Amino acid sequence: MTPPPNTEDALPSAAHMRRNLLPRMHAPMRTFMVAVLTMVWLAALAAGALLLLRQAIGVWTEGVVAEATAQVLPLDGERAEQTLARARRVADALAGQPGVRETRVLSPAEGRALLEPWLGDSGLALNLPMPVLIAVRLDPRGPARIEDLRRVLKERRFANVMLDSHGRWVRELSDLASTSLLLGAGVLVLLLLALVVLVTHAARSALEANRGVIEVLHLIGAQDRFIARQVELHFLRGAFLAASAGIGLAWLTFALLAFLAPAVGIRESIREVFFGFGEQTLQAYLIWLLIIVITTLVSLTAARISATRILASMFHENG
Repeated sequence: MTPPPNTEDALPSAAHMRRNLLPRMHAPMRTFMVAVLTMVWLAALAAGALLLLRQAIGVWTEGVVAEATAQVLPLDGERAEQTLARARRVADALAGQPGVRETRVLSPAEGRALLEPWLGDSGLALNLPMPVLIAVRLDPRGPARIEDLRRVLKERRFANVMLDSHGRWVRELSDLASTSLLLGAGVLVLLLLALVVLVTHAARSALEANRGVIEVLHLIGAQDRFIARQVELHFLRGAFLAASAGIGLAWLTFALLAFLAPAVGIRESIREVFFGFGEQTLQAYLIWLLIIVITTLVSLTAARISATRILASMFHENG
């Protein structure tokens, strides 16, 4: 005699029923997950690029702020040797001021090399009076004020000396950083809006595909809130898995760039930001984690609102 089947084994588990309550969710969910993975991957790349750009701008700004340039212009009838000697006296005067770490007088060959990209060999071959440049390195912990250094030069009666603090470059770098942050924020906002539209269409497709099942559930007493919750759970799980995969793909992309990027500086910056042990690395991973959380929450909220409205519309039309 054949033993009766085990009733507990024959009945589906609660988890199995939750997964298969809406059996035609799988096709819309696959499309949804692929799209979310792609959007999160792009968002993570954009966030990573902004972090790299911010680090580069920080390094450039720090270097520009910590330096100044003095130009010693030739006086009328002054020979090049006399201009060079006067430049050395200017450098010594600046080097003794608080907030100045060191000064260095550039040789005539170094000065010509700086002008060659603009004048070319033919222009440099002319016997033109050339200013002598002095590189002034300021103390980054307490840099000297350019106004104070100019006053010192004026008090010591150094004629035809110009001191440039590179302030214009600092302002341009600051503007570049602000513009980049705005562009990055705009990209992330557009991706979130696209995600809301995607969830709405995916939820509608899933509910329309399961219209027959939903009608049967309504007949046996299931409420819209119950059905909407099943849809929410599908999108919650799908969005979290797709977002996590997108972040993993972004990590792999930066890992490949850390070894295959054509420029050495780019490779070193990527390794420092994403694979180091400092504050920047922690910040990068926190931003990526925040992208996963925001993507999941936005998907869940959009699915809840869309499912509730679509279910009300479906059964309102049915009378």
